[in-house]
Amino acid sequence: MTKLSLATALFLGTTIAATAADDLASAFKEGKFDGRLRSQYFVTDWDMHDGVNKDATATGFAFGGSLLYKTAPLYGISAGGGLYTTQNPGGWTNEDDGRNMTNPSKFNATTSNDLFLREGSGATPLSGTNPYYLVPYGEGYAVLAQAYLQYDIAKTKATAGRFLMTNPWITPNDTKMIPIAIEGVQIKSNDLANTTIQVDYADKIKERGMTHFGNMADTGDTPDAIKAYYTTTYSTAGTHGDAPDVVIAGVTNRSIDNLELQGWVMHWPNLVDQGLIEANYAIEAGDAIITLGGRFIQQRDQGAGAIIKPQTNNGDTDQSIDSYLWAVRAVTNYGPAKLLLCASHTDEGADMIAPWRGFLTQGYTRSMTQTDWNADTDAYKVQLDYDFNRYVSGVSAFISYSYYDRNPVKKPYQSMTNRAFQNGDTTQWNMDIAYKCSGSLKGLEFLARFMDQNNDIDNIKTTGAIDPLATFDSSNREMRLEANYRF
Repeated sequence: MTKLSLATALFLGTTIAATAADDLASAFKEGKFDGRLRSQYFVTDWDMHDGVNKDATATGFAFGGSLLYKTAPLYGISAGGGLYTTQNPGGWTNEDDGRNMTNPSKFNATTSNDLFLREGSGATPLSGTNPYYLVPYGEGYAVLAQAYLQYDIAKTKATAGRFLMTNPWITPNDTKMIPIAIEGVQIKSNDLANTTIQVDYADKIKERGMTHFGNMADTGDTPDAIKAYYTTTYSTAGTHGDAPDVVIAGVTNRSIDNLELQGWVMHWPNLVDQGLIEANYAIEAGDAIITLGGRFIQQRDQGAGAIIKPQTNNGDTDQSIDSYLWAVRAVTNYGPAKLLLCASHTDEGADMIAPWRGFLTQGYTRSMTQTDWNADTDAYKVQLDYDFNRYVSGVSAFISYSYYDRNPVKKPYQSMTNRAFQNGDTTQWNMDIAYKCSGSLKGLEFLARFMDQNNDIDNIKTTGAIDPLATFDSSNREMRLEANYRF
């Protein structure tokens, strides 16, 4: 029997209502286009990528953009779509720029994979076994990532179809050429004073570098055992069909002056539940504003532990993934400067499950490429932002230092943001510089991002024994250059 998802049913239902409107032509005529031209150039320089080949590098240059269109509302109903493309102009990026040529089965490219078509570039295990996935590194593509209907009534809007979803667990993560998109439903209401209520239903997900919308386990950051358990592009062994859909709901309240409170729940049936609470309170101290914030996430095993088997495979004390995470921060804004001090801790009970690029420590200790919600991890970060507009119009920058103290015995459930199973301590420096043009060049933006990451050599098995064969140094440096023109 064909499965008709809730998202599809609502989409079809609202389509009928929309076509029955009296003045459909004017809704399209008064619609709005948003365009974006985008280019990115990435360089990753490794100390030792795979334990054998030293000084490995990977580069990638891509050019593309997006064209978004949304109709004017008609009886509260509007329709929108978004076409995205990324290309390899002039073949500047070739396959050798991503492949380790001394060992062709290895790929040096990690983050730059997402600039191009990742299906078949070596980033998915099906490469080399399924003709559909046999594409070289550097292959461009286009995808209709958004196609949705929206219904607005009072201060509530309901969206259904393909769109960009944002909540603590799912984000577009738009740091590469094409963002992550969801097939599902979202209802967001501001009808209650000082309160936002959001309910999200996610049926399918399209990763960056992907053309298809797969089930909710079909992501690179899904724990390896779970994506092998279900049918995904990452495994041919899954025998349990599509993974369950995901429901996320949250409430944000600002009724008390200077205080914001949030409460969220995430339910992935037969796998895991998570609950999140967060508070941020702003204090005036002379000319400075100090904001104190804290976040706590509780994770409950609903069946994922029996699939992951953490006691057997990850050196845990039991087969459950019950766990928790806390994070705290202090943010001081003083004129053009902002100083962030923060820390976080993940309980030793289990890794926190976060497969959809909603980084659980975002705004706290999360930094570029880092996954710091693995079991028994402590993280610390300091960051200084500065707006140089008074000196050079349109220029802003930040510099940050992060330290991640991991338990090397705790093997992560997945590949830790494309950095292999590196589970030693990490130190990382980051610097971003942004420039927004004005005048006749308004809409043009430039961004330069630099990262220097030092990873302890991973040479300890889950038993605690030294394993010389597993010794490799995944320390690396990365540069990302980006230009955007929005019109």
